[in-house]
This record gives sequence, C-alpha cells and structure tokens, in this order.
Amino acid sequence: MKGPSRVAVLGLGDFGYHFACELHQLGHEVLAVDSNQDKVQAILPNVTKAAVADVSDRPALGELGISDFDIVAVCVGERLETAVLLVHHLHELGTPRILVKVANDEQAKIVTLVGATEVIHPEQNTARKAALLIHHPRAIDYLELGAGQLVVACSPPSSIIGKTAGSLAWQDRYGVSLLAVWQAGQEGPPSPAKPDRTFAETDILLLAGHIDRLRELRKMK
Repeated sequence: MKGPSRVAVLGLGDFGYHFACELHQLGHEVLAVDSNQDKVQAILPNVTKAAVADVSDRPALGELGISDFDIVAVCVGERLETAVLLVHHLHELGTPRILVKVANDEQAKIVTLVGATEVIHPEQNTARKAALLIHHPRAIDYLELGAGQLVVACSPPSSIIGKTAGSLAWQDRYGVSLLAVWQAGQEGPPSPAKPDRTFAETDILLLAGHIDRLRELRKMK
C-alpha cells in the first residue's frame, strides 16, 4: 500500500478482529463488520467504523458502501461457502483487492478461482515462521522475498565479536550480504554496515541471502 487505504474487514473472529485493529493503528480507514453485535461493540473503539450486518447478503454489502473500499478482507473462518459467495459478490461489485483468510491450500485454490486477488493463511504462515526462527537460534525475525531468498535479523555469533564487517567477506565466504547493523538502544533505522564497523555482542545484524546459505550460518559459533 502506498498510503492509507479504505479497508473493510468482513468477519470478526480472532484473526479478523486483530487484523482490523492493526490496520487502523497503521493509519488506514477501517470498517469492521460482523453479524455478532457484541463483537462489533468490542471493536468499535479500535477502528474507524463498525457495523452489524449479514456479510453474505449482497444488499447489506451495498448499504455498507463496500464498493467504495480499496480493499476488502474476507475473514469468515471455516465457512468456505460463505467466503465463496462473498468473493463472488465483491468481484461483481468491482472491488480492486479481495483478500480471503483460508484454512488450507484447497480453500485458497477455490477462492482464487472465484475472484480472490490474495489469500491469507495465518496458521500456515505462523507455523512456518515459528519453525524457521527455531531452526535459526540467533534469528529474531525475517522477511521472505520469494525464490528462497530471505532477509534475516539476527544476533551475531560469538566468533565475530570484536571483528570488523570488512574482515569477514560475507558474500565470498558465506554467500550472504550484510545489509545493515542495528545497535541495542539505537534510535532510528539500522546503520549501513561500513567495513570498519566492529561487531558487539548486543548488535543485531540484517542479512540477506538464500535460505540454504543462511542455514550454513547456524554452524558459526
């Protein structure tokens, strides 16, 4: 998203609720919709607007002005038939981006066939992230870029403490790039990794490379 967007979140289960709140905190205009009045009342202070409605009903979508939103997130849980019907309605309404929360790959294929532009698989994503973070004990967080390429934030291995960034030849020796270094307590973004930068135990390194090469760094002590 280039700037604040108008986002409608349909369905306020655990994921939909927190998704709507996070989007609003990031500065987006968020409409949260559910058929359960208690859920709508609970989220009202944390979004731009909240409404009680049967989201599977096309006239209700029209009354909510859904066609005016840039993005609509369908978060109706395990109810695949409802999700498919919703995507069909949204596609007919000309919604530019239709995001659908799915439970598995089969659901992802089905909602994509009927018009979803993107799918969200929170359980799968969370499990993969947890596994990768456990696999890389020093990893703090990571971003997948596609084709096996990752950007990883990690603590430095003890063997490089006191050494300079330029002395390690990251690309030649390990096949990864050292993008930046963030020092504990530092305000602002990470600093570019200058060759004379000496590593400290409290540093956080930002590394980029293929997952297979990053795996090799696990062996560094």
